Amino acid sequence: MERRTSGAHRATRREGERSGRYTDEIDNMLVVLADPATARGGTAARHRFGLSDGVAPDVARGGRLSRWYIPEAAVAWVAGRVVVAAALGLVHFLAGSVSDNGGRLDHSGLLGWDAGWYESIATHGYGGAGEESRRFFPLLPMLVRALCTLPGLSGHEGAVLLVVVNALAFALTVLLARLARAEGFPDPAIRRVIWLSALAPPAFVLAMGYAEALAMVLAVGAFLAARSGRFWLAALAGLLGGLCRPLGLLLVAPMLIEAARGPRSASPRWWLPRFAAVVAPAAGAGIYVAWSATTYHDGLAPLTMQRDAARHGAAGNPLSVLWDAAQGTLHGEVGTGLHVPWLLLALVALVLMARLLPASYPVWCGLVLLTVFTGSNLDSSERYVFGAFPFVLVAALALGRRTVWPFALAISATVMTVYATLAFTLAYVP
Repeated sequence: MERRTSGAHRATRREGERSGRYTDEIDNMLVVLADPATARGGTAARHRFGLSDGVAPDVARGGRLSRWYIPEAAVAWVAGRVVVAAALGLVHFLAGSVSDNGGRLDHSGLLGWDAGWYESIATHGYGGAGEESRRFFPLLPMLVRALCTLPGLSGHEGAVLLVVVNALAFALTVLLARLARAEGFPDPAIRRVIWLSALAPPAFVLAMGYAEALAMVLAVGAFLAARSGRFWLAALAGLLGGLCRPLGLLLVAPMLIEAARGPRSASPRWWLPRFAAVVAPAAGAGIYVAWSATTYHDGLAPLTMQRDAARHGAAGNPLSVLWDAAQGTLHGEVGTGLHVPWLLLALVALVLMARLLPASYPVWCGLVLLTVFTGSNLDSSERYVFGAFPFVLVAALALGRRTVWPFALAISATVMTVYATLAFTLAYVP
């Protein structure tokens, strides 16, 4: 009897050990899926690019201002505004020269293109701005509208809009540096992140009255909060991100990946903030869609309007979209063809991102790229890719050679000036 009992006990213990090993294997698989950069190959790649597991030793010292890289961010922010001012000055010079010769050069400024819509919504509301204004999500114009209720600001919606977005652009640079620091970037790479965030070719939109600065601040905030386990804060950033732009919906995917990381618990204190962070971006977009349905009896209009051929276009085969755009250069559509090399470069960066950064980053950027590729109209695609900020992080790592970086930054600033000039002369859709 004792032998049978002892044998049964040993069998139960062996079964428990097998079950424990199986559970450990599942946990390890989940960790790798959520953070493939920590797998064997990913770790080697990270080390080759100078990434450490946690805050890099060379950025762990210094006072509060240096830890947040505020002086460097301020200099880069000013440099970005100088480039935009130079482009505006060039446009006004060209317009004057054309006018002196009896011609006319149509041009715009910091409140041109989509910025004019945000200004109009802030000034007149959706009802006064026209039906087409509903494709612009409400967070930025409503923020400006609220600020303009303060004494002395009424009637100055355009100026307030520009002040808000440029202040947010500075906050974006600071937050990106903070996130890079948290992800183990070495000090030189963090400084490259700062400069690229201000002088990347599409970065001129951060000085215009666009929602990019606000949307990127919220996206960086959501990642920074979720990666550090502050899921209630991530939920707030995600909720506002869903109210800011249609692409804010895509934050659901990275928040889900981050929520699945780490030890699990059945306690509401564990799962409730994670659940909130996952559903918050969809809830934010849902608030605007519900308002549109109640007010205009067409809740999906803010999303379906983007599929108009003159905007993002109807859904299509990504390969066909790229091929048609490349062929367009042979038929005089140079502007369309210029999108292709940038998008191909983004695909290469996405592969590198999957090796260097946790899964939430490449998954989110992959969804953004898929959204761009499936639209028949590639206008503004550089702005959309820039809005997926992990591409800036990868570029900062890839341009790490001392002999390469100064030339890369100079070329980037030059291309930014060219793109800004083309946008202000209405030759390029930002």
